[in-house]
Amino acid sequence: MYSILSKKASENFGHISSLKNEGDETIKQKRHFKKMFILVLISIVVLGFVSIIYLQENITDHFKSDSNFQVLNKDETLLSFPDGMNFIYETQLSKVRSIEKWVTPIKIKYEGDPTKEDIKFLNNIIKEFNKIDGFPGMKIVNKDENVLLIYATKETLPKYQEKYNTEDVDKGICHHFSENGEITQAIIIIESDIDQDYKNSVVLHEIFHMVGFYGHYYNNSSIINQNGEPVSGLSATDTLALKMLYNPEILIGMKYYEIREYYQNKEMNDF
Repeated sequence: MYSILSKKASENFGHISSLKNEGDETIKQKRHFKKMFILVLISIVVLGFVSIIYLQENITDHFKSDSNFQVLNKDETLLSFPDGMNFIYETQLSKVRSIEKWVTPIKIKYEGDPTKEDIKFLNNIIKEFNKIDGFPGMKIVNKDENVLLIYATKETLPKYQEKYNTEDVDKGICHHFSENGEITQAIIIIESDIDQDYKNSVVLHEIFHMVGFYGHYYNNSSIINQNGEPVSGLSATDTLALKMLYNPEILIGMKYYEIREYYQNKEMNDF
């Protein structure tokens, strides 16, 4: 009896030990799976975080020129009308002696190989310039243009230079045509295969020439600075001079002294 009970007890004990071993193994497996799950989860989180950073950097780079480029400068706190007068004299009146500007709407047709970013930036320029009181308006057209804007690769530049009889294009060039003080036509050629921010600066530079500022300015913050340095938009002086030139009270043919007398009687707050 004892031996039978002992044998039974031994068998039961062995069975219990076996169950215990199986339980231990199950616990180990669960712990292993738990660790693996945590590692996988951490990996997913890390990869997700890295992906978000990568996407943000690429989005920032892609829209860098839009977010940083200021077409019309709003900072006029340190300016006065003499600043604008000096700019207008240096960039226009020292060359043509009396006021020249556009009177009819500016209709731009583009050709060549502009990027989507080029067209987006061009539309931004148009939108901002059209806010100026007295500006005749600017828009993109498919025909009947009075301004031809060409985006040309370095390889195709010679073809356009020959076709339109222009000198060598160094990133960009503008030829304007005027009659009795009214600017009537222009051709702008832009080297298209350069950095986008640099290209935006060149486009704005040439359009600023096109609207009536023919020369270059000594201050490197100006979009038409004489050193050809790329800048991220119009300076406060550029913007002020543009508003002063297209003031409806400033007429084609006016001389420097007439404009100076007009603005001597004005306050910046009234402008």
